[in-house]
Amino acid sequence: MSKKSEKQFEVIIEKLDKLLEENKQLKTTIAQKDDELSLQKEQIEFLTQKLYGPKKETLKNNPNQGNLFDDNFFSKPEQTGGQSNNDEIIVTKVVRRKKRKGLKDQKLSFLPTVDHIHEIESCSCPTCEETMKEVSTQLIRQEVKFIPAKVENHRHFQKTYACANCEKSGTRTPFAKSEIPKLPLNNTAASASLIAETMYQKFEQKVPAYRQEAYWDLLGYPIPRHTITNWHIKTSQYYFEELVAEMRQELLNQKVLHADETTFKVLNDKERQKSYMWLFSTGKYSERAIHIFKLGPSLSGSVPRDFLENYTGYLHSDGFSGYNHLPGMTMIACLAHIRRKFYDARPKNYSSKSVAHKGVTLCNELFALDKTLNSLTVEDRYEQRVKIVKPKLEAFFEWCDSIHAHGKLGTAITYALNQKDRMMNVLSDGRLVLSNNLAERGIKSLVMGRKNWLFSKSFDGAHAVATILSLVETAKSNGLHPRKYLDYLLTYLPNRQNTPLAAYLPWNPKVQLECR
Repeated sequence: MSKKSEKQFEVIIEKLDKLLEENKQLKTTIAQKDDELSLQKEQIEFLTQKLYGPKKETLKNNPNQGNLFDDNFFSKPEQTGGQSNNDEIIVTKVVRRKKRKGLKDQKLSFLPTVDHIHEIESCSCPTCEETMKEVSTQLIRQEVKFIPAKVENHRHFQKTYACANCEKSGTRTPFAKSEIPKLPLNNTAASASLIAETMYQKFEQKVPAYRQEAYWDLLGYPIPRHTITNWHIKTSQYYFEELVAEMRQELLNQKVLHADETTFKVLNDKERQKSYMWLFSTGKYSERAIHIFKLGPSLSGSVPRDFLENYTGYLHSDGFSGYNHLPGMTMIACLAHIRRKFYDARPKNYSSKSVAHKGVTLCNELFALDKTLNSLTVEDRYEQRVKIVKPKLEAFFEWCDSIHAHGKLGTAITYALNQKDRMMNVLSDGRLVLSNNLAERGIKSLVMGRKNWLFSKSFDGAHAVATILSLVETAKSNGLHPRKYLDYLLTYLPNRQNTPLAAYLPWNPKVQLECR
């Protein structure tokens, strides 16, 4: 080969190497773009599912059930019985549920009863015109009558007495006046029952103050929205805050607590776009059922740290970093949050063999297994958890550790492994539970209200929301009617002298007797 040919060959080889390198780089770029596209597609599917898909974390159990979000769902031909490939006849047995007997009578038995006796127009016999005697009275029907709310003006008169004998003798005449119970607020005609009803409307029925205006106007006593809000703020400051502080001391005496948080808008807060409302609740097996809402300026861990100062028990929470540095507490993770990560990571057309589906299934199996221990005592539940739940829990995390993935599935795996130590802590005590659903359900009361109230105008209003909602949710958890309980507090607290605050807590026997 001539030198010229060798040189040409070297140039060709050099160009070939360069092209191979460019091809390698292009393949790498394409692979990166494919990964990015896959992640973006996964994110779009996730957001679409969040917006329009079912909210409940259930797995499809019918392979023939269509999915509205399948790309090819509407392009597939309809499957009918005539297209079956076999001649197997499937007979479906319809089991009709027996109607519960006496349910209507049972519901009616709790209502006040008014009897209506219908007499005939004439007791004269149509044959002989003698007076007929009554043979029987038969119940023909029962009907439930609705009695609309009404507002009444109750006037209180004070009587004054003087001693006529002292007056005759010329000595200083003593006077005695009857005692008048105090109203919750001065310079207003609002009774305890009226203020309690506005609170019940807002915090239980989720009716904001501006919509209550029309309601009270129809009842014949117009109440401006700012007046309603002012009542809530003032009564919270005068009476309720110290009662919630008493509840907090009782809450901190419990061995197991739950915590959760959500956003809350304070309109007059110029420093930040949104504040946060925190919820602290006692556990499922605690002696007292208590829920306390606390307004916090941020998601900083200082809020739970200050609220739970010196607490040394167990705290259930999600994986939020604000709970990472709470001294003296044993943190318990939430298996429901771990399951949710796997549920969100399912592919659009997932099968029972998909990794994300298996993650959800394993979590469901753990929940089902632990549910069988609910009826046991605390000690027996602890022993059985160590015996039968611990191996399953360890196997679940070993399985997670064996999975290498990216995207939503990778996020789910990482989240689960990061929560492993806290999740294993659930085996430490029989009073602990696998999830933080107790606090999740409790915070929903605020979330549902927030959709209607939208915001609080001031910090005083936001603190009043936290305070009153604490009383309402705690009352409900202790079997009380929230309106009756608020009415009870607003009737007796303004007239309290030496009675300890503990006498007004929801589990007090007298409160239980009068507010159910």
